[in-house]
Amino acid sequence: MQRIHLKPIVAFTLALMLLMIQSEAHAIRPFVTDDARVVGARLGQVESWFVLDRQESAHNTLFAIGATNWLEITSGFTHGGGYRGAANDYGITGGILQAKALIRETRSNEWPGVAFAAGVVPPFGSGSVTPDAAGVFGYTALSQSFFNDDLLLHVNLGVATIKEEMKWKQTLTAGFGFQAKVIGNFHAVGEVYHGDPYDPRMRDMASQVGFRHIFGPSFQLDGTVGSTLDNNPHSQQWFSIGVRIVSPELW
Repeated sequence: MQRIHLKPIVAFTLALMLLMIQSEAHAIRPFVTDDARVVGARLGQVESWFVLDRQESAHNTLFAIGATNWLEITSGFTHGGGYRGAANDYGITGGILQAKALIRETRSNEWPGVAFAAGVVPPFGSGSVTPDAAGVFGYTALSQSFFNDDLLLHVNLGVATIKEEMKWKQTLTAGFGFQAKVIGNFHAVGEVYHGDPYDPRMRDMASQVGFRHIFGPSFQLDGTVGSTLDNNPHSQQWFSIGVRIVSPELW
């Protein structure tokens, strides 16, 4: 009879329990509308999500470090590509860098929390997902909490700019999103937004709806379906699935 080695199983179980009792995960990707929270001092966070539409697929990963209780630094990359016609090409891009400062903490039934974020999207990469040019963005995020976070409302307003044809072109970025507790740790989420700070070429209105299940204070699972809100031939629909994990204190 095959022996079962318990030590690796016990070690994995203890590590998972340790992970689940750390500080809460608050970031909001794969949604575009951000929240007025940061990961927290000496904590690390990974957000990873997969997006699939009728023309292409992409896997996105963001890494965040809490430099202080009010400052968060984020970087990440995207890889994927098209799988139909001439766009059938794999690519990878990376180097996005963002700093996010918490101005006012989000507290239930009080005035909204406020955060400010700014960053750059350098034109580094290869293949189909390579940015056309360097991009720069900045936005303000407001979050209102009700009923001990059972209902969260988020509002974003900012500007993204990209250098095209030797000229900097600006795009207004704006979003409204919500998270509402349905039952237990299962939440309904949704948003309507214009533009994407991480993709200065995106100038359309779009929406997403989906779910967020909070398995523990440091692990969440998100799923969405989304669509651009126009009727032209270039309208898009997509599906995404993602996770976010917050580490124990790193130092």
